[in-house]
Amino acid sequence: MLPNEREAMWQLADTSWVYVLLDEQRAGRGLLTLLVDDLDRQLAEISGRGISVGPIETAPGRYRKVVITDPDGNRIQLGEAPG
Repeated sequence: MLPNEREAMWQLADTSWVYVLLDEQRAGRGLLTLLVDDLDRQLAEISGRGISVGPIETAPGRYRKVVITDPDGNRIQLGEAPG
């Protein structure tokens, strides 16, 4: 799916997509968002490996998410939709 000339999306499975955004401000750095079923479980596993995570941001009824930033400035965002 190509919503416009700055975005592209590919559906990998029924519930998984890859989304790519052209963003000159972030050139050389990346952002990856993964939606998970159990954010708390994933954060416990990540923290158990000694990886620091940011605070959990919550939009009630919409999502919970957290950002993990590596030493190069790449961000991995984990999100959980309401169940």
